[in-house]
Amino acid sequence: MTGEQRNRGTVHKTIRLLEHALRLLGADVPESEIESIGVMVNRAMSAQERSFHTPEHIFDLTDDDEPHMTLAALFHDLVYYQVDQGFGPQIGELLDPYVRISDSEVALKPTVRDADRAFHGCAAVFGFSPGQVMSPFAGLNEFLSALVMCLLLEGAVRDEDLMIATACIEATIPFRKPNDEGQKPPDILSDRLQTVNNAFSLGLSDEKIHDAVRAAVRFANRDVQNFAEEDVGRFLDNTWKLLPETNPDLRVRGVYSITSYRTALQKMEGFLGFLDPDTIFQQYRGEPDEETYGEAFRLAERNIRTARRYLGIKLLTAAILEALAEISGGDAPVAFFMGDIAPEGDREQLSDYLGTPAEPDASIGSEEEAVDRLLAIGRTSESDFDLQNSPLALYVFRSLGSARCAGHLASAKEMFSGARSPIDFLDGLPESLVSAVSRAAAQMAFTRRDALEELADRYEG
Repeated sequence: MTGEQRNRGTVHKTIRLLEHALRLLGADVPESEIESIGVMVNRAMSAQERSFHTPEHIFDLTDDDEPHMTLAALFHDLVYYQVDQGFGPQIGELLDPYVRISDSEVALKPTVRDADRAFHGCAAVFGFSPGQVMSPFAGLNEFLSALVMCLLLEGAVRDEDLMIATACIEATIPFRKPNDEGQKPPDILSDRLQTVNNAFSLGLSDEKIHDAVRAAVRFANRDVQNFAEEDVGRFLDNTWKLLPETNPDLRVRGVYSITSYRTALQKMEGFLGFLDPDTIFQQYRGEPDEETYGEAFRLAERNIRTARRYLGIKLLTAAILEALAEISGGDAPVAFFMGDIAPEGDREQLSDYLGTPAEPDASIGSEEEAVDRLLAIGRTSESDFDLQNSPLALYVFRSLGSARCAGHLASAKEMFSGARSPIDFLDGLPESLVSAVSRAAAQMAFTRRDALEELADRYEG
């Protein structure tokens, strides 16, 4: 990308990228149409509900020398149905002939003209068919994004090029296990491309199809490359960007409640606990090579494990605040107990009243040390809804020690489910910890000072 492009805004970059990819593919598209499509892509990716799947995410994935991957980057997250709460007007108009929405269920319409090559070609690459009910966790967004691309570019971009770009988007459906026959997603995609090649008389050789799948795997792996970050703090940055996308309450800084915050953390902690690292990166016929694939897997496994520990401490800390809030008067904004998320000058924070946390245990392992560092120093970049570092969580972590945190987290989850009362949960924690946090919270949540001071006295006993 030229210096001129780098210095311009996201809409300029989006249009330039589209123009460059179409030129490399030999597509004859009027500049006015390229502008219109580029603006639509930029508008969709800039929706206020989004914090990770933004235009910047496009730019991370493009490759000046790979026009199919650039097209895939531009379109692959165009539709994000559950986050955007539907379709924008332009996208909705394009999809209306193909999609039926009923009671929040999204399905493909049962009848589509046989002559509609854009739809049938795209559906064949994804293995979808008319009448199918679609799941947001099994390709809904990816398919509809690819379909918009095919509808907009049909006739201008050769069918075989659209098929390859569509395959790149299909490969980004994340975290899929082998099917019942043991076939992995790239092998299934290869079979589908062969079917499309025959059905649409594209005339591609077997090696061209293998090259298309390799390109799709290369693109899909780039889409999840953050899992293989060397710096776990950078990995957590993107995790934190995803939280407000999937938890609308967090989008209004300073207003969301302790329970809303805890619920968001709990969902992410549960997801990472369920995630199989073996489903993150793909491999097909030497793409990538064994060394590259193995290193990506190793880093992903480490990052997930460390992130789960980090989220566990954050979740345990949120549980303590939630218990204090429930006992003292009910749920409340996080900012009321903790202080403003983005403090300015000498604004108060709950941690101001806790004192200095204990020194970390010299015998902790490398992963515990990484968690301690993340809590103390913070993730790599700031967040719009949460502090970059975690002084209260650091205090809790060092007060309990790594070994005891897991047991207390299990008790916290019992409280979340209603199997344990807030006071029973607090009773299981060290009295000095509960007393210190209660007394610090009393300084912030001043309307509940008496109740919180009384609770602190109880644990000082």
